[in-house]
Amino acid sequence: MKNLIFKKKVFNLFLIIYFLIGLILSINVGITHDESHGLFVWELNKYKLSNYFLRTNYDVSELDTYHSYYGVGFYLFADTFGKLINLIPENLGLLDKSNELLSKHPSVFIFFILSALYFKKIIYLITRDKIFSNLATVFYLVYPYLLGHSFFNFKDIPFMSIWLVCTYQFIRILQIYHKKKEINNIRLLLLSFLTAYLFSIRVSGILVFLEYIIFSTFFLRVFNYNFIGLVKEIYVKKLFFLLTFLFFLYLLHPSFWSNPYKFIYAIEFMSQHIQSVCTVTLGECMKAQNLPSSYIPIWLFFKLPIIIIFGFILFPFYEKKIFLLKNNIFLIGSLLLTILSITFLLIILNVNLYDELRQIIFIFPLILICSLSIIYFFSKKIFYILFFIFSIYFLIQNIKIFPYNYLWLNNLTHFTKINGVFELDYWGVSTKRVSDYLVKQNINDKICILSNRSDAIKAFNHNKSLCLKSLSELHKKNKRPFYVFLGERALKKGVPNNCKISFSEHINLNFSKEKLILANVFFCD
Repeated sequence: MKNLIFKKKVFNLFLIIYFLIGLILSINVGITHDESHGLFVWELNKYKLSNYFLRTNYDVSELDTYHSYYGVGFYLFADTFGKLINLIPENLGLLDKSNELLSKHPSVFIFFILSALYFKKIIYLITRDKIFSNLATVFYLVYPYLLGHSFFNFKDIPFMSIWLVCTYQFIRILQIYHKKKEINNIRLLLLSFLTAYLFSIRVSGILVFLEYIIFSTFFLRVFNYNFIGLVKEIYVKKLFFLLTFLFFLYLLHPSFWSNPYKFIYAIEFMSQHIQSVCTVTLGECMKAQNLPSSYIPIWLFFKLPIIIIFGFILFPFYEKKIFLLKNNIFLIGSLLLTILSITFLLIILNVNLYDELRQIIFIFPLILICSLSIIYFFSKKIFYILFFIFSIYFLIQNIKIFPYNYLWLNNLTHFTKINGVFELDYWGVSTKRVSDYLVKQNINDKICILSNRSDAIKAFNHNKSLCLKSLSELHKKNKRPFYVFLGERALKKGVPNNCKISFSEHINLNFSKEKLILANVFFCD
């Protein structure tokens, strides 16, 4: 007992240290492509919201723009947290308070920590092993791909986190019903709010209802409940959930404010989002509007740790022993079918995906939970050995490739090249390193910087005034000299003529010798 308490304290200490380091690191990564747009949409919706609820003569038609299709879930939290950050004394120098974009990064990391806590809870529901659930959570926290996104991804990490919370709450509602034969009203109210909040982050939250159906079906089958009898017994509760869910959704999603039917359009718009970019996958430029069915499996194959792939390889050979327990059939079976169903549905409906798998990053924790649980039931010893090896490896990798952790690919990429074969810095995280370099050049007003990332350069210019122009100016007659900043995607379109590389941002993944170019700065004189 004392040993267990000690290990719990060790885990809690690790979590506190990890949390503090993560908060600091999150404000030391670059500002991504979408952050300026995300903040603009929030400010616009916030303005609309205040006018809609406070003005009596407000024109509702002002709400009818595609901006209302974006939820306000993340920024409701981030804005509140930002006000707390403003209470930090300036002389600590942790964050430039004028940098509104960068101040949102710690909020993303807080969501990631929340996801880890519920990752642990779900793992424990499956195994009832506190030590294993702690170690599995450590593995989750040091997994470079998710950790990298946790520093800045304000779209997908909060969504992933709330999805996990919803999953856990729904499981607990079913388990409590099984034990006490009644639905917990407080948990049901909380679930309705969380589900609405999930929708307010991304409308793809509608997929969570598929998960609820799958879990309910497994629950009824495994524990031999009469479906019709159960429906009759709890239909009032379901009506309560539906009404409270719609109420919270109305409060949290701008598309509801003018016309509830607009929410349907929001789902359609987002699932078929007009996006002209392509994602380089195995050397092929795969366009979002016409993805092959192999797109998701390929990226999962190279983004998932080898230990996780190993877990799924084990499953067919060890299925019967794992499913001896009803609890395993219910939980692992439901999670596996959820993963497969969502993946299959996205492929069948040909939903627009781009930037590798970031839009479906919410299924990654579910994949990790399933695989690690399978390995645990196969052999505790093997899990502990693999945990130690991979955790040390991940820690080294995280330090080595920071702040580009999200670019991580597993060691299977040793069998192929990476440059030109896989999409790399699609978020444009390299902007900080590049901006720091440009600031150090003591550029005067006569030398302009041509880039489409002026927002990021301004954020890191340390209050120095710089001449910033769009890349479109490159093809016009410019008085030289000037600098040209091209990120990875811009580099694919070509480089400026008669200019020399003055700075190159690059990394090496998985201890390979291959230099991966993320951004270049050209000096044109």
